[in-house]
Amino acid sequence: MKPKLFRDPVHNIIAFDIDDGCERMLVELLATPQVQRLRRIRQLGLANLVYPGAEHSRFAHSLGVTHLARRVLNQVCGGAPQPDIKYATLAAALLHDIGHGPFSHAIEAVTGVHHERISMALILDPDTPVHAILAEVDPELPAQVAGLLGHDAPRTFYGDIVSSQLDADRLDYILRDGLLTGVKIATYDFERIVSTLQAEPGHLLASGRAKEAIEGYLIARFHMFKQVYLHKAVRSAEKMLEAAILRASTLIQAGSDLLHVPTGPLHTLLMGKRVPPIAFATLDDTDIWVILKAWSHSVDPILAELSCGLLDRRLYKTFDVPASDRRGAGGAIDLARSVIKRGGGEPDYHLLVDRAADIPYKPYDPEGTPGQRPIMVDWPDGEARIETHSDIAHLLGRDRYEVVRLCFPERFRERIAAALTQL
Repeated sequence: MKPKLFRDPVHNIIAFDIDDGCERMLVELLATPQVQRLRRIRQLGLANLVYPGAEHSRFAHSLGVTHLARRVLNQVCGGAPQPDIKYATLAAALLHDIGHGPFSHAIEAVTGVHHERISMALILDPDTPVHAILAEVDPELPAQVAGLLGHDAPRTFYGDIVSSQLDADRLDYILRDGLLTGVKIATYDFERIVSTLQAEPGHLLASGRAKEAIEGYLIARFHMFKQVYLHKAVRSAEKMLEAAILRASTLIQAGSDLLHVPTGPLHTLLMGKRVPPIAFATLDDTDIWVILKAWSHSVDPILAELSCGLLDRRLYKTFDVPASDRRGAGGAIDLARSVIKRGGGEPDYHLLVDRAADIPYKPYDPEGTPGQRPIMVDWPDGEARIETHSDIAHLLGRDRYEVVRLCFPERFRERIAAALTQL
């Protein structure tokens, strides 16, 4: 049979060989409603309000992750990975994002459930087409795939391909997001990295010869966080969407019937009730945009202002305060709230506090978070973590990019700025 081809802006042609059992399974998974829904969820959420080219979907990203996972797996296994490892690794790479809701961060603020848990639940649910396709290959395969997405699984080289600090997910999204936002610094030498990777029983192992390429990868990720993922206008828009959803949830739980929310999973979420994963996985960005259009005509002025601001790109302005001085940051927040209250605003919705942070590389800490997966490198003097021989990785591991940002309507800008400069 002819291979299934996808034209990708990052990796060019991504092909699946239908005559290969594993790749035929991947094509069947691509056709499921749970994966097709990812076409209707933007990879970067509201970043297109700042970077107009950032229109790519989680579906395209998932294809890219699968492609890179296959490349890495073939490299470390000499082109012939064991069938059970191949099926589980590539299925996990393709399905790792199926639990994402529309505009993930804002929805997660309502559900309180991380997308990985929903992904795992969808894979394990016998009623989903995803589960049926996996189970038809092997009844144990759904559990194996879900296990690769969890943080408490024993570390293996193929687990590192799916989830680590040098996994196929990060390797793809840095290149993809950099290309489609136009951030030129978000590039690195993938070919050099993948050509030196090896499989060890407990982890993926890079060669010391790829030191500079891995450093470039870490630096690219660091700059993407500073320039795109934590961009002040992008984060302001995300906080506004979160506030709009929380405001609507408060109103609907108080008995308001003027919100134009149809019966279904979104209504259930706004009521503060649990939505089963299979129902949650019917929601996409379209549901949120449609409801924002309805809310823009709400009789509630706060909900209408937030919704119109997102629809018409009238975003809250921002003011950064020192994150290192927690006491000072708390004082700035209290002062800004009082300014807004005196100005006739509602501090809970007209002052949104964005606390954002990233560590470019997380060195291994035996007393740290369980399941940590440092980048392991085969140095001339023996195998060790990358920071032991890389000054750049060592410095990035000690650097924590952190910001506390106040977001508020433009009409309060001058008064808040004047008050905060006196601190």
